[in-house]
Amino acid sequence: MDVAVEKDWIQMFRELEPKAQAIVVDLVKILHTKEKNQVETKPTKKRIAGLHQGQGWISDDFNDELGDEFWFGEDFGIIKKDDESAA
Repeated sequence: MDVAVEKDWIQMFRELEPKAQAIVVDLVKILHTKEKNQVETKPTKKRIAGLHQGQGWISDDFNDELGDEFWFGEDFGIIKKDDESAA
């Protein structure tokens, strides 16, 4: 910081009321903590469109509705289907 600017800042600070000085000190503490805790991020690599083309797929029935077996947990053995022979 330029010495002249620092002297001006100190003089302005001294002319403030004590409550205003406390606010300035709190603000400087917040800014100091924020700056201290800032994590440096590495620049991300540029993304390349089509780099993994053909390496993934979507099932033909992706948009089909899921049956009651799915919603009631029967597909996963959570709920057992009623025995049809008992009816």
